[in-house]
Amino acid sequence: MDTAKLSRKEREKLSHKNEILEAALSLFSSKGFHNVSMQDIADKSEFGVGTLYTFFESKEQLFVELIKAGIEKIGQLLIPILESNQDEKDKLSEYIQAHVDILESNKEFIKLYISQYGTTTLARPLIEGISIDLKAIVTTKLESIIKSGTQKHIFRKVHPEIAALSLRATLEAFGLESSEHFDKVKVKAGISMIERFFLDSLLRKETDSDTETV
Repeated sequence: MDTAKLSRKEREKLSHKNEILEAALSLFSSKGFHNVSMQDIADKSEFGVGTLYTFFESKEQLFVELIKAGIEKIGQLLIPILESNQDEKDKLSEYIQAHVDILESNKEFIKLYISQYGTTTLARPLIEGISIDLKAIVTTKLESIIKSGTQKHIFRKVHPEIAALSLRATLEAFGLESSEHFDKVKVKAGISMIERFFLDSLLRKETDSDTETV
């Protein structure tokens, strides 16, 4: 959103909404969705409950907007890398390494996201839909990069879709595992291991034939 085009009143309203979302994120990530009330969020954000309901018609809607904002933020970091003009190897390398900063700057959000697996909230179907959309976009772009790298003989001849799914799923699983007790040194080491493993598996060597592998 281009806030420069908003009026002072609109900017103030947006600022208040973001403060409420930040307070809700802190509470939801530490206590869980079911253990937080709108009154709790009002107290944390220092707004009245009535003010919260001018922005969100229910706790479920607030939660959906919070998850949507978090997923969009991650997408805004990853998609430009995957759409950049770098060569295929550098795109994958930067995409993988970007997860260090993503995990560090979104610890509360990722912890909250994990906590919703296995729970039943009215908002869950909407949350899953948002998440699936980003996963599909990222997977498609990774698949395109791998396919292009294979055609240019940068990468071995692999199955692009399976390679893309494997990379995305590995990073996602590592992120979920690391977020509970974030340790930047361990995260950087783990991400670098993932990068070496996947690039070593993909990069073509002079002795490679054109036999497809998976």
